[in-house]
Amino acid sequence: MRGRVAGLVGCRSDQSPKPGAAAAAAGLLLLAAGLLAGCASGSAAATPTTPTAYVATGASVANPGDTVAVVDTVNGRVQPGIITGTLPAALAVTPDGKDVLVVNKGVDTISEIDVASGKVVNKATVGLEPDAVAVTPGGTLALVANFGDNSVTPVALPSLRPGKPIAVGRQPVAVAVSPKGNLALVSNYEDGTVTPITLPGLAVGSPVPAGAEPAAVYIAPVGDSALVADFQTTTVTPIDLSTMAPGTAIGVGGNPTGIAGAAGSDVAYVSGGDSVTPINVGTLVAGRPINVGTTAEALAVVPGGRTAWVCGTNGVLIQVDLIRARVIRQVSVGNQPSAVVIATGRAAAG
Repeated sequence: MRGRVAGLVGCRSDQSPKPGAAAAAAGLLLLAAGLLAGCASGSAAATPTTPTAYVATGASVANPGDTVAVVDTVNGRVQPGIITGTLPAALAVTPDGKDVLVVNKGVDTISEIDVASGKVVNKATVGLEPDAVAVTPGGTLALVANFGDNSVTPVALPSLRPGKPIAVGRQPVAVAVSPKGNLALVSNYEDGTVTPITLPGLAVGSPVPAGAEPAAVYIAPVGDSALVADFQTTTVTPIDLSTMAPGTAIGVGGNPTGIAGAAGSDVAYVSGGDSVTPINVGTLVAGRPINVGTTAEALAVVPGGRTAWVCGTNGVLIQVDLIRARVIRQVSVGNQPSAVVIATGRAAAG
């Protein structure tokens, strides 16, 4: 497995058990020989008031996809997918809601989807096997975690121009940016650590212990804490951002792969096993897991915090009522969905 957060996110690519480093590298080097295709491919345009889910369906090295699925979250209708590149692994939405950024792990690129037209409008080469992406609150910088070369590539926005890679820990699989825009955290799957990066200066701090196989990272929009999903230990590790010290691990359902929340909310939701577990970021206490009926790989919370959309390994996107703690519906998106973000076509309401 592993999970990541896109933006807040999440978020991630190949959620199956980690292959050996040599096998993964060999497979992806073969995939990287292919060209990024389908820049003319597009989906129906999203209206400014339609919350739309964008879902990475890259699956795995053994069964690579190249498409981002698109779902109208109001009526659950699947729209034509958008081809971005081999193994789309993670996504992030720009603060104005107008663009979705997708990292394509199989071809070492980042693609920009214009929400209004539903088309890929730009692309750039980043590091080896990009596996996560997050955008700063000001919308001027994206950070791409490169699993294959232990680095983070800063990408200027809106030009999509890559900068000099930043060295972090081994196998970075998730990145999150604080709502204040002054800090990014990168989870290093192989090292069991989180690397802090100050913004906008891009200075790297000392790694913070974060449990075995940290797969996702989330910075709370309220308070001064972060949460790290530890896949191997079925726990979430809280980090006090004022001291950069880890706290007592929080038990959750299943092997956690993703963390997400809504702006201004004091509750984060952790996907893992066959459930979604709420955690109060103020008290650091987990609530009762919400069963979703299949392995939950990643999730995104709709603005306002009442519902979430969860990636299931059986090829479905699951809408969950977070208030009533129940599944509303399932939408088939195919392949193995591994990351999801919600875009509205304009700045999301708080």
